[in-house]
Amino acid sequence: MKTHLITIIIALLTGYIAGYMGGYMGSVSSLDNLSKSDTSSNSSENRLNPFQLSTASENLEYQIEALQYKTETLQKQLSSVIDKQENLHQKNSEEPIENKTKSNSSANKKNLIASGITPDVAEDILRRMSQQDFRRLELQNLIQRSDANARREYSKELRELNSNKISLRSEIGDDAYDQYLFVSGQNNRVKVSSVMAGSPAEASGFQSDDVILYYDNQKILSWPDIRAATIEGEIGSYTNVEILRDGQQMSLMVPRGSLGVQLDALQINPEQ
Repeated sequence: MKTHLITIIIALLTGYIAGYMGGYMGSVSSLDNLSKSDTSSNSSENRLNPFQLSTASENLEYQIEALQYKTETLQKQLSSVIDKQENLHQKNSEEPIENKTKSNSSANKKNLIASGITPDVAEDILRRMSQQDFRRLELQNLIQRSDANARREYSKELRELNSNKISLRSEIGDDAYDQYLFVSGQNNRVKVSSVMAGSPAEASGFQSDDVILYYDNQKILSWPDIRAATIEGEIGSYTNVEILRDGQQMSLMVPRGSLGVQLDALQINPEQ
């Protein structure tokens, strides 16, 4: 069931992106044809109005931003579904009904408090995140229904909002966020499921079931952390990777770039 669910979600995500990009490329093609028509004709009637070109470009820019935001949202939803499916066997199927009906905000606040965050701080963070989400939806609606001048201003605000998105991890710090993931029943570690032949990981001594704790002193809680860490720094230079192997913590030196490992997500109590 897990495999079918993930396949369906990925197919929906792929179809959505393909359809959206098809529309985008069609718009680009239309602009290109208009530009060519302008170049090939010397009559003022066939020339492309600069205002029309500016408006069309703004529309394309907004479409790209909307696609990026919606893709990010779908990726988060997919990651959440995968995590829940992987942890399903650890939970009691006879969970009390009252626990299942609690709102996400209440559950998040409770888990934040269990992670060491004070109630006032937890409530403030969750409220600001909710306000930001609402404003993002509001701006998308306003952009769709506004004229060109107003759309330009709303698009600018939306870009600024997305670039300053509130992150729970940055708000409470790596250690508290690590504990929050654990008490929320989410995965908070990645382990090596296999090492690719001829890869830097093989040469550096990685083994299956190694749990990656830090990469270049950056705490690793999920596979996106690994992806982000391995694209930093200069190719050919070396950095350290802290791993947990058979209960013992050890350090490996690896060249920057792709490690050459396949990863699985898992849940570990940070306090152990």
